[in-house]
Amino acid sequence: MNDHAGDSPLDEKPSDFLAGIGAAGGRHDGQAIVPEGDHYRCWCSCGEWLAEAPTQEQGLHLARVHTGSAPA
Repeated sequence: MNDHAGDSPLDEKPSDFLAGIGAAGGRHDGQAIVPEGDHYRCWCSCGEWLAEAPTQEQGLHLARVHTGSAPA
């Protein structure tokens, strides 16, 4: 079972998610993991992080490492 079940912003409307990022005002308020061909493009709302990952799970892990919520 996914340890992060139930807390996914993917359950929100995109406009609500983006509004929440803007209202929070924090440095790492939103990360995106988006399919792009045979890999996933990953970035953060801080504007200082951009990565590519071979899988969505790896992209999510990289995002968590970037925000400090998971060890490298």
